[in-house]
Amino acid sequence: MNVVLFVAGLAVVTYLLRLAGVSAAARDTGDGRRSLFTALLPVALLAAVAALQAAPGGRPVAHLVVAAAVAGVAVRRLGFLPAMLLGTAAGALVTLGGLL
Repeated sequence: MNVVLFVAGLAVVTYLLRLAGVSAAARDTGDGRRSLFTALLPVALLAAVAALQAAPGGRPVAHLVVAAAVAGVAVRRLGFLPAMLLGTAAGALVTLGGLL
């Protein structure tokens, strides 16, 4: 029963957060700080989720660290999608090759 309540609570919170985002976007007054905040908030949340998965128990997983480093360096020159593909390939090579 606790799991059902937990999932239902998560669903309600998710719905309310999405509703808040839509209503904030509808009320956009052209304020530079607010539009920058709404543009960067999803990136920050995704980075937080990735950071938690990259370091389970406080110790970083080698292939995820390598993938993030390669993608971070490559994104400056290649753009987002090629950098993500290159980072994924580097992480896979580390995992399959057992390099670290």
